[in-house]
Amino acid sequence: MKRLKAKFLLISLIILSAVQVLRAQDIKPLGNTDDVKAIFESVKGKVVLINFWATWCKPCVKEFPDLVKLQKEYNDSGFELVFISLDVPEDLNSKLKPFLTKQGVDFTTYYSTFVKPEDLMEFVDKNWNGAIPSTYIYDKEGNLSKSFLGGKSYEEFEKDIKKLL
Repeated sequence: MKRLKAKFLLISLIILSAVQVLRAQDIKPLGNTDDVKAIFESVKGKVVLINFWATWCKPCVKEFPDLVKLQKEYNDSGFELVFISLDVPEDLNSKLKPFLTKQGVDFTTYYSTFVKPEDLMEFVDKNWNGAIPSTYIYDKEGNLSKSFLGGKSYEEFEKDIKKLL
């Protein structure tokens, strides 16, 4: 009986681990402004933080765990975190997916496949020069409330999110 329980526990842990890996790998491409509009449409009525980042960007990697922590702590309060990776699509399986898995990301993330990156930049913010990390916080009505260029701390993000919740 004890062996049966141990086997069941082991199988359960393996299945749970596989589910976490699959969730972390729910990564969708963004190839045009209609794809970005669809994201905005899907998060209507929530406070939204959109973060543009890449695995090769040290400040992005440094702030990443703080953003994941925000998502986990405020997701049930009407907050939505949207990661948009600017890694090249060829790095999807070799760098992006392993990084997201390691960080415990269990929600949909996106990566840019825009042929002309300036189209994405112009759509998001006409003044954005493409530097990352670049973060945009929107209120529940979809209005831009705050934008950051460069890495920030958990406390800085949390302060601005709490004001809008």
